[in-house]
Amino acid sequence: MELSLMLMEQILAMVLMAAAGFLAAKAGVLTGDQSRVLSKAVLYIALPCTLVNAFQTDYDPNILGAFLVTLAIAVLIHGIFWLVCWLLDRTGRQLTPAEKASVIYSNAGNLIIPIVLNTLGQEYVIYTCSYMAFQGFLVWTHGQKLMGGEGRLTLKKVVKNPCLCAILMGMALFFLHIRLPGVLGTAVSSMGSCVGPLSMVVVGVLLAETDLKAAFSSQGIYRVVFLRLIILPLLVVALLWGVERVWGHSQILLVSLLCAIGPAAATLTQMAQLYKSAESRYTSSINVVTSVLCAATMPPMIVLFQMLTT
Repeated sequence: MELSLMLMEQILAMVLMAAAGFLAAKAGVLTGDQSRVLSKAVLYIALPCTLVNAFQTDYDPNILGAFLVTLAIAVLIHGIFWLVCWLLDRTGRQLTPAEKASVIYSNAGNLIIPIVLNTLGQEYVIYTCSYMAFQGFLVWTHGQKLMGGEGRLTLKKVVKNPCLCAILMGMALFFLHIRLPGVLGTAVSSMGSCVGPLSMVVVGVLLAETDLKAAFSSQGIYRVVFLRLIILPLLVVALLWGVERVWGHSQILLVSLLCAIGPAAATLTQMAQLYKSAESRYTSSINVVTSVLCAATMPPMIVLFQMLTT
């Protein structure tokens, strides 16, 4: 339970960081345009550095084996999410494209990595990469199509996606037994440590610019919230409890749990704007509401998993 408390404290700390961004925006210190610059700094600099740094460890077959297991778990988790959406379609309770994407794809990057980094430690960040790699492939095919874009994965898309590039680069360094030399390694590590505070400040500014009354009064959003933050996390807890019975390694599985139970992926909001989706504003509202409410739903899921695996 000590780990559960540490995780909850970290989530609370990130809420306070978001509150700082919210207050800064309300005071006129930060504007929406400035937050978009910070968002690009996170996406193109801080987050890739964190992902590359996650693979800066000595080659170990056990680490590779655990990475492959978590990759398989990521496939199973997304399979469950897709199945739930398919069942809703079959029973006449269809989700809109934005709702379906928001239910399936979570913000497993800039929100979850700082939590893992500051509670479980740097050595566990590598297991977020397996989830992000598989989800990244799906987001830039299926997710992009739902948001109004072309659903084919091309080399150009892979090259333009900094997270996928960082994961591939980190894996190459890991397999080739290459460690970044002194100054370069320090720079990459230091830049990566900025991902949490910067990300949450951006979330705070986004909240300040959103009509929260309108966002929280939308009835359709709560169906997405119920699925993304309660029903699907409970299914993931059940899946991972079963895996833990066979495989063990509950702390590694906890990383997979954290990746799966977060708010809707922020990338979807950017895609909706880029492809001029009719649900662009709605997608943004879903992201904001799930980002706020996950602070209340994630801790109970973590405690439940810890209770089942202790």
